[in-house]
Amino acid sequence: RKRPQTPIMLRRLTARSLQGFARRANSNAVWSEARQTAAAAEIAAKGAAANVEFFQFSFVDLFGVQRSKLVPASRVGEMAEGGAGFGGFAAWLDQDPSMGDLLAMPDPSTLTPLPWNPRVGWLSCDLVWQGAELDQGPRNVLRKTLRSLEARGLAMKTGVECEFFLVDADGSAPADAADVQVKPCYDAHALLRRFDVISEMMEAMEALGWGPYQADHEDANGQFEINWDFDDALKTADRVVFFKYMARSVAEKHGLRATFMPKPFQNLTGSGCHAHVSLHDAGTGKNVCSGDGALGLSDAARHFVAGVLGDAPALAALTNPTVNSYK
Repeated sequence: RKRPQTPIMLRRLTARSLQGFARRANSNAVWSEARQTAAAAEIAAKGAAANVEFFQFSFVDLFGVQRSKLVPASRVGEMAEGGAGFGGFAAWLDQDPSMGDLLAMPDPSTLTPLPWNPRVGWLSCDLVWQGAELDQGPRNVLRKTLRSLEARGLAMKTGVECEFFLVDADGSAPADAADVQVKPCYDAHALLRRFDVISEMMEAMEALGWGPYQADHEDANGQFEINWDFDDALKTADRVVFFKYMARSVAEKHGLRATFMPKPFQNLTGSGCHAHVSLHDAGTGKNVCSGDGALGLSDAARHFVAGVLGDAPALAALTNPTVNSYK
């Protein structure tokens, strides 16, 4: 199959310029109007430098569904300062129509021209309601947690392994009719038959500075995984949201669908998202989980793992929120 050409505008953006959009300046700080005014000016300037014509203000709800609005460059300054309005009841955010609008406040450090459509710049947003951060906004929850770690002199870094299926356009079956091995994990032929989709995604991730280092065919027919470098927890979380968006968009471009549904096919292994989590000294960056105890772990690491295990039943409500997760 003829390899699709990289959009001309993306080729004009060097890896260095794209990576510049990933720089994060105190994104964990509590939202304020003054901070957002400065953010709006930064977004407008960065967008103009990258020839962005439209901005996609995005957030995810409690089920991980991405919601967004499209803002033209001519109005991005005022929209980024005042926020894009959303009816919280229309998303999975535990609100009702009487509660008024939410405001999505974009983080300028997340501005990313879409590799498959560089006219559009994607932005991750913090949710604000009645002048304060929405308590249950997923990004706000993570930022609050990271601030509590910072108060203890700690920072959290994460790496993820997002599994997904490439399926027919109607979602009825894995897209590759030849992918029928009983044990298809790491199947070289099945991987290369989807080279067009996987390579396009990896090239985009390289240009964005994510550091993708491997891709493989996973344990189910039609299932794949792409790994990239670990980073600060908030940056990784934003990248997971963008990765899912990119996978679906690139797959659609090739006449396929990408799904991150936990169990799309009853007879095949389901998809997961392995998370590698480590705690670091906020000042020196040293990994505080490494030690001379059992399994090479420090006391801090063992206490951290004990806390995760102790709260695992409650965490499952967020990490596995649908019936499909348990099939």
